[in-house]
Amino acid sequence: MNDLSETGLGGATDSPESEEPHPGDQFPDSGKRFDDNREPGEWQTRYPPEARRCITNEAWVLACTLVISLIVGGLLLSVVDESLKYTIQFSSTNAISVNVQIRILAIFAVGCVGGTTFSIKWLVHAVAKRKWHLDRRYWRFFVPAIGGVYACVVLTLAEGGLVGAQTAGQTRSAALTAALAFLVGYFSDGVSGLLSNVANAVFGTLEKK
Repeated sequence: MNDLSETGLGGATDSPESEEPHPGDQFPDSGKRFDDNREPGEWQTRYPPEARRCITNEAWVLACTLVISLIVGGLLLSVVDESLKYTIQFSSTNAISVNVQIRILAIFAVGCVGGTTFSIKWLVHAVAKRKWHLDRRYWRFFVPAIGGVYACVVLTLAEGGLVGAQTAGQTRSAALTAALAFLVGYFSDGVSGLLSNVANAVFGTLEKK
């Protein structure tokens, strides 16, 4: 779902290309409007106080999510090649050993950074273009987590040789892993199509009944 563009569930684009260019207030040869349909000098907000409070609260939530994801992702990337081992003791004779790979947690955190960045961009876009409404809030709040999950899945598939040109078992540097995880999180809507193709290739196409 990349707001997934704010106009629906399509791919991630930077601005609504379908809007007719304005003769002024645009960069040369860009064909993109940057005036937000406003007259020169029109600076006041178009939203009532209740809506502005909701927008501000949403912006704070996304900003905090971004900061937390950046901090957690940075810390995990510093120990990306380590693992966390511990034992869950149920009884004197019954225990489970758990081995958590820090690499997966780091990928999830950085994927959340990408998803949060995309969500913030589309919040700004929706407010400026008067397309903001409360029903899209659920999408913007869940995109970071979705980006993190997609990053884990896609990079795991890549390391297994199922997607991309990587040889199975080959590992990447921490910096490259972080960059790819961010991109997957940011473009999570396009990635959902990739995962559908992988699922069809592995399990076969499900015919409608």
